[in-house]
Amino acid sequence: MPPSPRRIPVPFPACLLPAVLGLFLLWGCGNGDADKTKAAAPQAVAVMVAAQKPVVADVPVYAEYVGRLAAKENVDIRARVEGYLKERLFTEGSMVKKGDLLFVIEPRQYQESLQKARAELARQQTLLSRAQVDFTRFEKLYKQGAVSRDEYDTKLTRQHELEAGVTSAKSAVETAERDLGYTRIAAPITGRIGKAFVNVGNLVGKGDNTLLAEISSTDPIYVDFSISERDYLELVKAMQAGNGGKAQDFPLTLILADDSVYPLAGEADMAERAVDAKTGTLGVRGVFPNPDGILKPGQFGKVRVLLENRKGALLVPQRAIVDVQGSKSVYVVGPENKIEAKAVTIGGGQNGSFVIDSGLTPDDVVVVEGVTKVRPGVVVKVAPPPAKEGGGKE
Repeated sequence: MPPSPRRIPVPFPACLLPAVLGLFLLWGCGNGDADKTKAAAPQAVAVMVAAQKPVVADVPVYAEYVGRLAAKENVDIRARVEGYLKERLFTEGSMVKKGDLLFVIEPRQYQESLQKARAELARQQTLLSRAQVDFTRFEKLYKQGAVSRDEYDTKLTRQHELEAGVTSAKSAVETAERDLGYTRIAAPITGRIGKAFVNVGNLVGKGDNTLLAEISSTDPIYVDFSISERDYLELVKAMQAGNGGKAQDFPLTLILADDSVYPLAGEADMAERAVDAKTGTLGVRGVFPNPDGILKPGQFGKVRVLLENRKGALLVPQRAIVDVQGSKSVYVVGPENKIEAKAVTIGGGQNGSFVIDSGLTPDDVVVVEGVTKVRPGVVVKVAPPPAKEGGGKE
């Protein structure tokens, strides 16, 4: 049987290699485009949000600032003379009236000093009376030439010395009376007194004016707070436009730490002379009536200030505001229901809404629910407004 002929491998033509590679590349690109078409086929689901146009209304514009309460008058009760504290005549933490006796320092040594000063005054007055009689007699004799000029001058000098002695003795009596009076310490103002810093029996007033207690007035009471330069200018413009610019026309409301509203309105009492260059704020002091003593120095609260009564203001809910590092913006529904971000300027608040100074128009549709679910460029679907109880829509 004849052997099978051997197959000799035929070399692949080099000229055909680029063509084959090109076919593979075209086949791969075609599959990629098909995959992309398949991936892009599903449409993005629109995000459901609630949106509405800004409310246009005439509203009073308020702003709130953190304030701290302070007494109108604070008085330190100090010992002005040295001695042992003999009596304390008040209840710590109680109300005291101006003139009420608070402390008594042992007065015996000052009574003795007053008696000595009065005795010395009486002696000096007696000597002066005698010297005046002598001078009158010598003056007549001098005019008659019966005594010399030197004797006359001596009597005159003696009278002047005794007059100075009487003046000095009167001053000593006044000093002794004053020191004796300092042993009885009375309340200089009406207010609430705090705790006593020194107990009865202790030595006070030695080397310094020992602090015995403190009294703070209660009615009225101050509230110190700071407003921005912009708010200050708005308030000034509103006051100037109010035909008189009285502080009573722009009352202050105090919101306490438990979020309750203090029932009595206050008013601006004064403003600092200059704006703080570091903070850009102006210090303002308000004053509130406090007849029941509910407000106490050192308390914190929020002061709500009426900045102006604005006509045709644009209002959006506070929850619609996006705050990024102090920059305020809102999301609005634009063409093709795509979200757009608009920077806005806020000019105060009113019943859970912010007044928009700039950045919006009355026809903008602002996202008020679902703000955290959207970003610029996202497609949204605006939910219909809730139906009213009567079957209609808002």
